[in-house]
Order: sequence, then C-alpha cells, then structure tokens
Amino acid sequence: MCGRYALTQAAYEKFLESMAVGHGRSAAIQPPDRFNIAPAQPILVIRLKGSDRDQPIMPEGPLPQKEIALMRWGLVPSWAKEMSLGRPMINARSETIAVKPSFRGPFRRRKCLVPASGFYEWKRAKTSGAAPVPYYSCLPNDHYGNQVFAFAGIWEIWMGPHGEDWLETVSLITKPATPLMKAIHHRSPVIVDPEDYDLWLRPMDPPNPEVFRQLSVKTEAALRLHEVSPYVNNVRNDGPQSIEAIKGSQYDLF
Repeated sequence: MCGRYALTQAAYEKFLESMAVGHGRSAAIQPPDRFNIAPAQPILVIRLKGSDRDQPIMPEGPLPQKEIALMRWGLVPSWAKEMSLGRPMINARSETIAVKPSFRGPFRRRKCLVPASGFYEWKRAKTSGAAPVPYYSCLPNDHYGNQVFAFAGIWEIWMGPHGEDWLETVSLITKPATPLMKAIHHRSPVIVDPEDYDLWLRPMDPPNPEVFRQLSVKTEAALRLHEVSPYVNNVRNDGPQSIEAIKGSQYDLF
C-alpha cells in the first residue's frame, strides 16, 4: 500500500510548470513543504476540468484543460449513506479497480494525478514484537525533496442525503511490488510518467484496466530507497528529518 508521502513546495511548483497549470485557481494554492502527508488529510491533485460533472465521454476527442484541486485522501463512494465507512479507502488495487463497486465509476471518468516528492513504506521486523522499519523512496540524489513525480489516482464526489454536504475524496492506485519495493513490501504505488499523463487522465467507457500495461515505467525504475528515522511514524511529525537517511545508511540503499 501507499499510506504516507511527501511533497515540497519546490516540487509542487516544478510539477505545475510541467503541466502548464500554473495560473488561475491553481496559482492561489501555495502549499507549504510537507514531509509526512497522511490519510484523511487534504491533498493536491490534478484532474480534467469539468470532470466533476457527468458529461458524455469522447474517447478520441481533445482533452479538457487540467486543473488543480484539494481533496481528502480516502475515497468515499458516491452511493455511501455516510462519509465514514470504517477504514478509509486510501488505495485501490489496479487488478480489481475496474470491477469493484467503489472504484469502477471513478476509474471510468474521474482519474487524477497526485504529485509527490517521495513516499514511505514500512518493512516488517524479523524479530517478533519489534517495530516495523520505515523507508523512503524518491528519485536519485534528491536529498531535499525537490524532485517530483506523479501517482495515479481516482477521485469521487460524495453528497449528503439531503445535499447538505459536498466532499471530494481521492484514492491512490497500487499494484504488485516492483523489484525495488519487494525488499520491504508486497505492493507499490502506480506512477505515471509525464508522457502518459493524458493517457491516464482520459475517460474510458467501458473502463479498461489494460491502461496499466500501457504506462511507462521509466520513473518507477529510477526510484531509490533508503531507511529513515522512526520520527516519521508519528503523523504529527512533519519536518524535513522525515526523509533523511539515518546515520550509517547509504542514501541509495537499494
């Protein structure tokens, strides 16, 4: 799974420049450096303009403009009677996303990109009772979180039974672990390379899980992994020390 990640302001601005969405509403969103973003918090996403309205899907037509939005991390299905359905749906599996009732609608027409500087995963300790060990994955030589890549995500709109509430929520998509991540976990986030942004964002009717096979893995293959301090275990800890390699740990460990 992918349950924590980082995004610095420098990385965010670099992402906006590459997406050509650095004007209008997006220019008013200037997030601080975040080194320990957690579920249930508001996160930045890039989506197609107008995708919050059900419009006919034009599979071969030009895509609408992209826009940035803030959404709560943890998808709430549109058909849910209450916002809380127990454990937040922070991840969706690529293998079942096209058939799961909670995800197939968003996968059809509400896909998004989630910019990140890097992400965390925890390795189970070999010693019984010992705490899992946190690791941070990022692009090579990125000691300050200034590089950026994009997770594949889906999002949904939830409204209260009487229209009194309106909430946009998002889930990050995962797949079986890459060779890099297998050392510590059995799942990896799906990462979208810049040349595939439009391919990913384009609505599909019917939803086609084959899109995951079409995504490039260049960014994914370039990622590095290093052990970090247990400081990151606490979601209230959001300083840059979250991403620092622990003393004695080689930065490009894997």
